[in-house]
Amino acid sequence: MFKQKTSFSTIPTNDDFEGYSKAILICANGDGKLAPMERDWVIGYFAAFGAPDSVLDELESYKADEDIEKFISITPATNASRRFLVYDAIQACSADGQYSDAERAMVIRMAAKLGVSEDVVRQIEEVCVEEARLREKRLKLLYPEGAPL
Repeated sequence: MFKQKTSFSTIPTNDDFEGYSKAILICANGDGKLAPMERDWVIGYFAAFGAPDSVLDELESYKADEDIEKFISITPATNASRRFLVYDAIQACSADGQYSDAERAMVIRMAAKLGVSEDVVRQIEEVCVEEARLREKRLKLLYPEGAPL
């Protein structure tokens, strides 16, 4: 899955998983309330990518109120994945069905701290919208009667 989604040739380390996943939760908490669906999305996302149980367990109760810079600079891999972090943060923030102005503002603040311009954030948001539309189109085509489960 990593190869398909990110072109990674190796699986991230436990430190990579921990820092990156916590940074995403901090963004999703940008509006001051981390919705259960947002937390569940992050935990499920990292479980699907093989994050260790110790990291997943920690995410269950992580308050997501620390400085994001602390986590994004933990390893060279997380540091090099700054734009992907913005992308994943937008996905997590949207997991509860809305991407609020406060969440967007947090993503933009985080991105600025990481050296990612607001214009690039806007472009990433556009990709997220396009992907959501394509997902709906794919699902309607493949399951015209609705999902079986």
